Amino acid sequence: MAGQLIDLILTRLGTPGRPRSNDRFIAGDPLTPVTGIATVAMATFDALKAAAAAKANLILTADATFWGDNDAVTGLEGNETFKAKRDFIRANNLVIYRIADHLADSAPNPIRAGMARELGWQETAQGGEAARFRLPPTNLLQLSQLLQTRLGARTLRVIGDPTLPVSNVAAIWGRAAQMPAIRTLRSDIDVLLVGYTFEWEAVLYAQDQIAIGMKKGLILLGQVPSLQGGMKYFSEWLAGQVTEVPVRHIPLVETWWNLDRPVNEIKTTI
Repeated sequence: MAGQLIDLILTRLGTPGRPRSNDRFIAGDPLTPVTGIATVAMATFDALKAAAAAKANLILTADATFWGDNDAVTGLEGNETFKAKRDFIRANNLVIYRIADHLADSAPNPIRAGMARELGWQETAQGGEAARFRLPPTNLLQLSQLLQTRLGARTLRVIGDPTLPVSNVAAIWGRAAQMPAIRTLRSDIDVLLVGYTFEWEAVLYAQDQIAIGMKKGLILLGQVPSLQGGMKYFSEWLAGQVTEVPVRHIPLVETWWNLDRPVNEIKTTI
């Protein structure tokens, strides 16, 4: 049953849970028999279709399913997109569990470990937590090009001088909240990598740092590219913990397109 497997997974992660958390069953019945498990960075409709096609009906997602931080569905009852997604979940006996906070509290943190591996930075991690890296000397443009290639991030955005010398890099995978991002930018790093951040918070702060003469860079990777390597890593760990059913990771195609390649490519394939 989905509920029993989730209990097992959370026990194996060894994270007690937070007093306030968005981690919970988002959709589906916890009593549903599980035919397979899929991990995703975000439970998009396209990801759910790919999971159903793969006979994986328990979906573990790092991010939202119903377009809001807490997945609240109040007010969506008459929404045609909500109805289509809900009906698909029901028709395919899918169960969706949001697991981001438990992963963030795990040691080691699967998102950090997986993203470091995705970038080939395991040996450059500082302090063992894979959130800070000391890289061979490069510059901001070259680092951005490396990230684009290794993460398949077509539309990453960069603040700072392209020729800025770069060695010390920090990462906040996923959303970078205001004060954690500002504290990190105030430290001795050259560049901060984030999934996304509000433009009036860390983006504006980095711009103002540069305006007063500080040598800083900020790179916005996009939410999915900044989490996906971690969810892949988590799926591999999970396959060693849950042997009753198949476990797989479903990679998502980046939604955004740029003017050099105007292709609306969102179909996820396994």
